[in-house]
Amino acid sequence: MPNLFPVDPAVIQAFLLIFTRVTATLAFMPILGGQALPTLVKGGFALVTTIVLFPFIDVSRVPVDIDVLLIGLFVFGEALIGVATAMVVSLIFAAVQLAGAAIDFQIGFGIVNVVDPVTNAQVSVTGQLLNITAMLLFMAVNAHHWALIGLADSFSIVPLCGFSGASGVANLFIDMMGAVYVTGMQIAAPVTVTLLLKQAAMGIIARTVPQVNIFIVGFPLTIGLGMMTIAICLPAFSRVLTALFISLGDKMRLVMFSMA
Repeated sequence: MPNLFPVDPAVIQAFLLIFTRVTATLAFMPILGGQALPTLVKGGFALVTTIVLFPFIDVSRVPVDIDVLLIGLFVFGEALIGVATAMVVSLIFAAVQLAGAAIDFQIGFGIVNVVDPVTNAQVSVTGQLLNITAMLLFMAVNAHHWALIGLADSFSIVPLCGFSGASGVANLFIDMMGAVYVTGMQIAAPVTVTLLLKQAAMGIIARTVPQVNIFIVGFPLTIGLGMMTIAICLPAFSRVLTALFISLGDKMRLVMFSMA
């Protein structure tokens, strides 16, 4: 009986490899993936994205006659590429969480934690506030479009079955993690400096006016000054994040070139 629906095995293999990279990217990318979205929604989104991208991707490098071990290596390589692509976005939000933790430590909210619905992990109160602000800004400046464009560009920079190794990207991510720490400290710097000046002023008051109970006055003053500084610095915080989101495409391409 003739085959009414002939399907090239290489096409099926290429589709599965594309689906692997797309799924790994969306699974580890904040907002577009993470644990906040149901698995069925994430899987459906990954499948639709794969179907849309498939006609525009060169699948000529996918070999036809390969064994199971080689297929497993190709799948592993595509998954690593997807995770590396998503980590570029995740590191920006990691800097925001780091800034929130540093601010809470200064204000006195270090022992107050809430559950982040995206990661199901305990995060600081201020970190969650800044994280929600970053998510809203991420959508407002269409950074999710740039993330998806970066995912599509990854197939032209690192073609299917073209993963050459993770040594270059490992060094790049080490540098990016250092940048995460610097960015987080820069975001937290206004609150840190303000509260440092407040501590110096309270020390002077304690020496000159010993009748004042520093412990009773200091705690509410610290919280009030911290919250006020955060409110004043929110526009600057938005500008910093906007600049990071605008450079998202360039950072993702840089990671891809290190893996090609």
